[in-house]
Amino acid sequence: MSDAAPEGRERPSPQPGRLPTRLLYVEDDNDLRDMIADTLVEAGFVVTPVPSAEAAMTSLRGARFDILVTDYHLLGATGVWLLESATAAGLLEGTAAIMLTSERRPPGGEGYTVLRKPVDIVTLLDAIGAAVGQALPAPYASPTPPRPVELELVLYVTSTSQDSHRAIRNLDRALRPYDRERYSLTMIDVANGGDDAWYQSLEDDRIIVTPTLVKKSPGQKTWIVGTLASNDAVAQMLLSALGDPARPSGPQRRE
Repeated sequence: MSDAAPEGRERPSPQPGRLPTRLLYVEDDNDLRDMIADTLVEAGFVVTPVPSAEAAMTSLRGARFDILVTDYHLLGATGVWLLESATAAGLLEGTAAIMLTSERRPPGGEGYTVLRKPVDIVTLLDAIGAAVGQALPAPYASPTPPRPVELELVLYVTSTSQDSHRAIRNLDRALRPYDRERYSLTMIDVANGGDDAWYQSLEDDRIIVTPTLVKKSPGQKTWIVGTLASNDAVAQMLLSALGDPARPSGPQRRE
């Protein structure tokens, strides 16, 4: 894979009253990078997604960003190396930074925000908004009080496994017709390990192999193992919890 920096992704019509925020996103997992980048674009950011710390350094030398969001574990140099090297080279002046990690005590931590994985997308968006000093546009800003979701899912994957990559893509396709506010999805990569809470999550959900999709609520806990290529079980689970996506949710007015 080339480390050339891709062009930034931007919404065709920026949201009125909100300055465009230029965001550099570093993640070595192709499917996860695409999914998160698309969500950030939908939230109104101008996103440049890159696959490595080295590619991020190239992007930082060529353009100015308002915020850098990077994973800690990357192929090649780590997220900490990126933040320390970019700071030493003067490439992060005026640029906020967030690092995502499952490590209990990641090295470094000076001058940037650390978010512990798994992290839900609303928490990430809130952290980005706080770091750049801008409120996020609805519906991405966290509501107060938070609206309870109708379906809670956890997808356990191994980032080095092609089957896990397929499961991510297949689940993304299955969820696409549904309103994001109606469900929560947490992805946990078992490849890198984590803290006591991370191991407790695997034990509580009785994870033996990956990929495994766990429906935690509503109702009884349900497991679907495999690439999710056969969508019957996933479709039935979504239909049971969220209804038919082709029909508007909520009470309908009679003419």
